[in-house]
Amino acid sequence: MYVVLAIVFLVVACSVGPYVLGLAIVGAAAVAFFVGVVEYVTAATAGFTPTGPIGHLGCEPPEESEDGPDPAYRSYYAGPVLLDYGKVLSQTFGQMWSKVVMGKRHAETGVVVPSVNDKVWNWVKYSTMPKPVIVPIAAAITVGLVVGTVGAMLFVGVSSVLFLALLVVLVVVALLTAGGSRLLELTLLFLRGITVECPTCHDKVTRPIYRCGSCSAAHRKLVPGLTGVLHRTCRCHTVLPTLLMLGKTKLRAQCPDCSGQLPLKGLEAPTVHIPVIAGPTAGKSVYMHSAISRLMLLGNGFEFADQRAKDDFALNLQRGYQDDPSRSVKTVQLRPRAYNVYVGAEGSRARRLLYLYDPAGEVVERADHLADTQFLKFTKGIVFIVDPFSLRQVRSETSRAVLGRVRASNTAPKDVLERFVEAMREKGAAKRGNRITIPLAVVLTKADGLLDAEGAAHPYAGAAEAGSHDDAVRAWLIAVGQRDLVASLDNHFSAVSYFVVSYQDARTVAPHGQVVNDDPAAPVMWLLNRKAR
Repeated sequence: MYVVLAIVFLVVACSVGPYVLGLAIVGAAAVAFFVGVVEYVTAATAGFTPTGPIGHLGCEPPEESEDGPDPAYRSYYAGPVLLDYGKVLSQTFGQMWSKVVMGKRHAETGVVVPSVNDKVWNWVKYSTMPKPVIVPIAAAITVGLVVGTVGAMLFVGVSSVLFLALLVVLVVVALLTAGGSRLLELTLLFLRGITVECPTCHDKVTRPIYRCGSCSAAHRKLVPGLTGVLHRTCRCHTVLPTLLMLGKTKLRAQCPDCSGQLPLKGLEAPTVHIPVIAGPTAGKSVYMHSAISRLMLLGNGFEFADQRAKDDFALNLQRGYQDDPSRSVKTVQLRPRAYNVYVGAEGSRARRLLYLYDPAGEVVERADHLADTQFLKFTKGIVFIVDPFSLRQVRSETSRAVLGRVRASNTAPKDVLERFVEAMREKGAAKRGNRITIPLAVVLTKADGLLDAEGAAHPYAGAAEAGSHDDAVRAWLIAVGQRDLVASLDNHFSAVSYFVVSYQDARTVAPHGQVVNDDPAAPVMWLLNRKAR
């Protein structure tokens, strides 16, 4: 097309007389300028296409390593776009000169590709027209082609400066947006008090390791930055969100210290850590499963945040612990993994990620074991289990058959309480005056054993006379010789509430004669409500 235009100008110029050379220069310059603009548009279109080559950009993901950068492509708008534009300009100037003024040799075939100027002189060479006539005109055309090409280069150069400025602004805005969105996300998490702790090693996790859902590559810094503002591209070409609000919480996350699995959808809701404390065989595990069962049946946005906890719960259901607590698995871990569940409607401000800890009863029997319980640093509520049949007076009033059926604990609750309070103080628990401000729910378990007519009376058997359930349980504990325990609870904690539960109410809280136990979920909900306030 370019050759045809040049020949047309040449023919016109030959027929015009004294203005031939001037028209030849102007016409050739116009053709060269047009060719230059077309080449610029063509190179820019090809250079910025999403499917274009990227080898020159240096944005390929690095090999996965523990200390190196994440296996993700560098964001196009974090610098590579400027390299692409530099390549566009280089190709534009090269193509202008080689297509209009001086041809070039093909890199692969070695064949010389002639330019417009070359073809004009070839036409002159084989033309039958008089050489003294057409050679000056061809020379004028060459001058026009050079002038037009230089003019096109100047035009592209000036335009590229303006376009480059816009690209620089785009890169700066992209980087500022990345930093701003990250800062905004951290600010919102701080204001809502949302953190995530490892259920395995009990350390606070400031930057979880996220796993790609396709290739399981580890992304240790999945945040807005040089690899992407709102999203990044993994080495397997899977697009991963960099912000929690865009779905990052749905990715599998791990603790960077111990590689333990973090709760699903972590950092979506504030966390509440609640250890269930008692001596051996006091009924902690049975109570925990009963409470989880009731929370699940009550709904209110209940959701397992830990696949292991969900599997354990299903396994205990299969074993029938709700019908026979002796079938439940005894806790033997001195450093327990938290039992993670969500409570509260998804998306609501009342939603909480609950960490329930079930440390082995042997933990509270030794001060050195309690000193190693790192989760006490994050404790926001305590469930203190009291086995009524571990109390001397109740045990003496109860038949051996009942004691054997309920598997009475041999550990005194007050001893457990004193050791636990000492550990809490060593962990720096917040205090008001001389009392710990963390709320404590006292839960009397195995209430089904207190319904035996020959043994000790149920705390709620005379609830109408005692007033509230709290008053009834306090009065009952004092009546069975536990005045020191009640006084110790009042002296150590600023907020204490009492509950009486039975595994028999894990499915439905129903009357047992004239007595109605507390819902096993009630202590947990009381602690969550106290935390919410």
